[in-house]
Amino acid sequence: MVLQHVSVVGERAGIPIFEFETTRALWDWLAERGTSRSDVGVWVALPRSGSERRSVNFHDLLEAGIAFGWSESTRVAFDAHSYLQRFMPRRRPGTLSSRNEAIASRLRRDGRMTAAGELALRR
Repeated sequence: MVLQHVSVVGERAGIPIFEFETTRALWDWLAERGTSRSDVGVWVALPRSGSERRSVNFHDLLEAGIAFGWSESTRVAFDAHSYLQRFMPRRRPGTLSSRNEAIASRLRRDGRMTAAGELALRR
């Protein structure tokens, strides 16, 4: 599958930096990538507040991560318009905040929660 609206814009410490122009591109990429627990993950470039860069935002990344069993962690500066968010398959069950539990419930209700996402939340 050739993914549109997905770019590799560099690397940090040998880990690729991805930029997703649309939420659909992020979801398609996650569906293709899978959830191997040995996957070291990627960095995702996210727009800073007020940036006009066309990209998914943190909430888009969080929601897709819950749906597919991925987790966001470290955030670091990147450039004047964006920051980097580390994103990788969830390795162990995290404590689900009430915000994340509400997101997971909505994803289930809307039929958008994947089996990998459910498994990652139960591990």
